[in-house]
Amino acid sequence: MKSAAIAAHLTYRSFFEVYHAKDQCHPTPVYKRSAHPPQKLLRALLHAGYPQFCFLTEFEHKLSDAEHEQRKAKGIAGKSALPATKTIMAATLGCERFSELHKQALTVDEHLGGTDLDQRLAHQASLLCAFMSTNSSALGLVTPPSLHDLCTDFIDMWQPTACTPDELTQTIHRALQAKAAGEFPDWFARHARPLELACWNEDLLLPKTVVYEALAMLKVADRESMTPAIWNTMAWHQMRENLGIAANRLANTEEFSKTIRAVKILELLWESGIIYAGLQVAQMYHHVLTPNRLSLERAGKVIDKVLVQYLTPPNFPQVFTTSESEAALFVTYNVVKIDTLRGSEDPNQILRLTQQIIEAAMHASGRGFKEFGVCAMSILTPWLPKLQNEGNEELFELREKISRYPKAEAYCELVAELSWRTAGQQRSC
Repeated sequence: MKSAAIAAHLTYRSFFEVYHAKDQCHPTPVYKRSAHPPQKLLRALLHAGYPQFCFLTEFEHKLSDAEHEQRKAKGIAGKSALPATKTIMAATLGCERFSELHKQALTVDEHLGGTDLDQRLAHQASLLCAFMSTNSSALGLVTPPSLHDLCTDFIDMWQPTACTPDELTQTIHRALQAKAAGEFPDWFARHARPLELACWNEDLLLPKTVVYEALAMLKVADRESMTPAIWNTMAWHQMRENLGIAANRLANTEEFSKTIRAVKILELLWESGIIYAGLQVAQMYHHVLTPNRLSLERAGKVIDKVLVQYLTPPNFPQVFTTSESEAALFVTYNVVKIDTLRGSEDPNQILRLTQQIIEAAMHASGRGFKEFGVCAMSILTPWLPKLQNEGNEELFELREKISRYPKAEAYCELVAELSWRTAGQQRSC
């Protein structure tokens, strides 16, 4: 990817300059939403013909017939069976009847933080799984051994409590169908050029369908399904780069839904082997997403993995195409670790974070990024006259906090002493 051009917004200008998305997510009751009624989306998904979810489709069909027979016994049945989607939705959201849903004080998924959303979706998957397990036998069905995983995947696609369900998972399942039908060359011909034009001309709209179908192709295509005539061309590799550009355009809007879409794109690009996209994912969680979706913990986990990938041959150091993007890795790593250290009171964590900050800064300095050497020395030896009045006060404050933790302080003193010895030996040679 053309890192310097693509990531102008996501790359830090300095160690401590952070950009926050301005728009806020306001709570909206789930059942006051008008677009994408969840029960109608459920019906559409169950009848979309996705092979992975054929058991859920059969379950809904059998349940619909059973409910029709119950209504006939009561003399209230119509001519044909009604869909059982309302019953399934009620069970998924913890109610016995669909009419009880309005009593639940639920807000839409968009208002939740990332951890709370993960917990909500996991709970919905468990409720759906329990409902199907309880009723399958009476409907003459044998539940598959992987029912819980099946329900988890389905909830990820359905998102019953989202105001605007994200369509990436649906798109990936449609892509799998297109792959099986041999339609990927047509998909590529339909989307590659529009994506290229929209990415390099900001006056053009960036259609979500174009971006998501291109991304789904990237995830599930292989040489045979895409055909060698496309797979071996620069156009196929260019599409990956254009998806990265699309993600950054979406991130720069600072709009909730578009920044979430940007994260999804970057995560799949990272999964496909573009390590720089992982760096951008960490930046998104650190300072780009809207406040309720920022997560220092997630940013830390991502940047840890990215650094390991960067240091693992044969990636190092050819992962990045410019020195600016390589430097951005170390800036992001240290800023995330420094912010985590500032909020921690755990002596063991502070020792570990101190070690990570110093080691990364010294490694970056050894790679030719001298400002990281200043960063390390500002923590290790804040009293040196040459470090004063150089804008290092926040690093001095960091060392002041570290000094209150004996193990971390001892580490800094040891590294400082070793650094002095090494410098003295080099001067004497």
